[in-house]
Amino acid sequence: MDVNLEKNKLEKIANSHDTHKDFDGILAYYTGKLIAPQVKDKITLECGCSTGVMTPMLLEYTNKLDIVEGSAKYAQITEEKYHGRIQMYVSLFEEFHPTQQYDAVVFAGVLHHIDKPVDILEHITKWLRPEGHIYISVPNMTSFHRKLGVAMGVVDSVYETSSRNQFFAQPGRFDMERLIKVCEMANLEIIHKEAFFFKPFPHDIMNQIHLSSEVLDGLFEMGRKMPAEACQLYVVARAVNNR
Repeated sequence: MDVNLEKNKLEKIANSHDTHKDFDGILAYYTGKLIAPQVKDKITLECGCSTGVMTPMLLEYTNKLDIVEGSAKYAQITEEKYHGRIQMYVSLFEEFHPTQQYDAVVFAGVLHHIDKPVDILEHITKWLRPEGHIYISVPNMTSFHRKLGVAMGVVDSVYETSSRNQFFAQPGRFDMERLIKVCEMANLEIIHKEAFFFKPFPHDIMNQIHLSSEVLDGLFEMGRKMPAEACQLYVVARAVNNR
């Protein structure tokens, strides 16, 4: 891995993308709705905070919150918002070696950015306490909006690389089967799995639509009831060798 190249990629994204102003922020909020209550009173590590959409949600519940963020710009933005309430580490995940272990590691919306997901997950398990859990979310390649793209003839496959995938350096392509397989290859045991949020259109269209909180809540619940078409996958896992 070329460390400088990876850091340059992250800063390029950080200089042009504010999660709070993108539909990613909506998805991060609903991911936080699932994860935040699960870290109640736990020593928690958030991996990749971006501009900190989920951070205040975690702070409502967690006993202590550390953050590891690869982008210096994102780290600065989030640290300024929550100064004194978080411990920020600016580091690539591959280079991060915490001095303590955690009850909960939040790895939401980042695994699909990783070239070697199994290696990263194996590395992360070292950060967990024996009874600790890792909370993982990724985009679902079988989601409705991708199937719609195939039906329209825009793409040939739901797994096809989009321009957004390219810009945000997202090599990972996950459906639930693939996500579980990668976790198991990293010696993680899945203890919970689900999908959530029904996204009818791609991000560029969703960014132009102003939906009420009631509609967004409904789309969140629809995805949970229609997991094959939901746009987000979510698993909770623990390290097999840690127990």
